[in-house]
Amino acid sequence: MRALAPLFLLLTAGSGRTVRVEHREPERVRIPAARAALPTSGDRTPVYWMGTAPDDVETLADACRQSVGAVPGHDNCKEWIEALESRLPRKVWLDAFWIDRTEVTTADYRSCARNGACSVEPLLYGDLGHLADNLPMVNVTRSEAQQFCIWRGGRLPTEAEWERAARGDDFRTWPWGNEGRYADFNHGKNRDPVLRALADVGGPISRAWGDPDDSDGWRYAAPPGLMPWSESAFGVRDMAGNVAEWVLDDFDVLGFVDLPNTNPVRVGPAGSPAITRGGSWRDPPFAARVDVPSYQSGYSTLPRIEPSTRSVSIGFRCVYSRAALVSTRI
Repeated sequence: MRALAPLFLLLTAGSGRTVRVEHREPERVRIPAARAALPTSGDRTPVYWMGTAPDDVETLADACRQSVGAVPGHDNCKEWIEALESRLPRKVWLDAFWIDRTEVTTADYRSCARNGACSVEPLLYGDLGHLADNLPMVNVTRSEAQQFCIWRGGRLPTEAEWERAARGDDFRTWPWGNEGRYADFNHGKNRDPVLRALADVGGPISRAWGDPDDSDGWRYAAPPGLMPWSESAFGVRDMAGNVAEWVLDDFDVLGFVDLPNTNPVRVGPAGSPAITRGGSWRDPPFAARVDVPSYQSGYSTLPRIEPSTRSVSIGFRCVYSRAALVSTRI
């Protein structure tokens, strides 16, 4: 089920006249509740499994190491791999929620900034060629993304909510199924080994992400929702690739350890790395799997994804839920 509801605002003009302004809300998709236990008789609420299958961890470990390249004396993927080993499949209970069908666009964010509810800094940062109105909004920190979602009446999704919207109820690996159809979503590739070896090219950050790959039809970010064949079972688009997406959770090598099974969200100590989901146009395809957090969150010597990170490959979408969470974070 999808919703597209207008919101009417009553504004008072300088003349004292009241003017009605229509602000159209984004298209949203309803994600039904999911159980952490087998349903009782007559209860059709689905059981939701979250996490990475044990047989996939070593394959993902190899993919991460290939993406970063060898660093003498360091395994930059070590903590990420440890986290995957602590994120083995488990049943999770989630309340129902709504999620934006597509990523928030630059035009959406400009509306928030014009209303004084969002910072203008992301609109002035870096290469403005990535900020066309019809493209996903990027350059935002996690708190700036969260502030936009609050203005819109929602919040950022938790990891569990994001994964369910992308994965559905059948424990698939990609939004569309279990086969990696790399021509069907906007992804990157491993950084060129020659460039990676040059100490003066981009500094440490040059190792932290991959290179663009236009074999899927797009070198950089595409307008949200333009690749319908990568739609999830629930009808949510761009959950694989295009831009990586902020979630509320912090990164920890503990993975799922000590997290509740009901509406889980990890709030780590100050200084904890942040998490994005879904991979992007500059990440190798493995990063777009629905079951893994951003591999850059677990780096040991390279720049990690921090809550304050600004990147032309990180965007977001919002969820709308009554679930009581540990924190809604601003």
